[in-house]
Amino acid sequence: MIVDNRLPFRKIVVSSLISVGLSFCLCILSGLYFGYGKVTLTHCGSHEILPSVSAAIDFNGFHRILWQVPVLLHAVEHLTMTVLLYQHYQSSTVRVSLHTIRAHSPWSGTLNKATATADVVSVLSLLTLSFVTSTLHYKIHRNAVVLYMLDTTLHIILATYQLYVHRSWSGALQKDQLQQQKVAKSMRVKLICVAVNIACITIGTFVYKHHTAYCKAYTYSVFALCEYVIVASILAFHYSLLWDIPNFQVTMMHSDSIT
Repeated sequence: MIVDNRLPFRKIVVSSLISVGLSFCLCILSGLYFGYGKVTLTHCGSHEILPSVSAAIDFNGFHRILWQVPVLLHAVEHLTMTVLLYQHYQSSTVRVSLHTIRAHSPWSGTLNKATATADVVSVLSLLTLSFVTSTLHYKIHRNAVVLYMLDTTLHIILATYQLYVHRSWSGALQKDQLQQQKVAKSMRVKLICVAVNIACITIGTFVYKHHTAYCKAYTYSVFALCEYVIVASILAFHYSLLWDIPNFQVTMMHSDSIT
């Protein structure tokens, strides 16, 4: 006997994103409430009102667990999404009459591989910065944060362009109007997320260097705020990926042998 239990992948993704978002907010808010002086402390003692993400998740052992558990679960879901998107774009087809035409440009396979690779690297760097905290090993944590920011930006740019290429080749032939609308909405959201991400990384880098050089009050808080917006834009971008593909279901199957 085979038992087939199906769970819509959308629910898994939404649950994962909500758990990460709630964990992020709880780390920031509880850090400010229970350890304002500690989480806003900078190397030069400048007066700040917001903690960086690193300081918030590394406030104490409870905060580390509160952050690491959702991130670990999200990483599993995220990598699953990466595989599904990779397979979707590799085998994407549109049916015209009795013929099936591949809906990709001649070099889209390379683009697909590059996008998937960048996504995997971003997940690995997220796990590294989450489990190797700044107090545990500052240099590794710092490098993981920088890699995560840069690689995630690269990934969302590639993923947005990938959707544009796919839409350009298949949009005119695609008969599913509902899916067309989802893809159009997804493109708008992705472009906004890319613009916000690049703007915040640019501003954050400038502010961080200014803080390091002059150590003026509130400059590091602006940097922290840029981090918050980047996290929000990444979560929004990840959710928009659900609009790019049909409704997948996770199927858990097992068989019972009867002798």
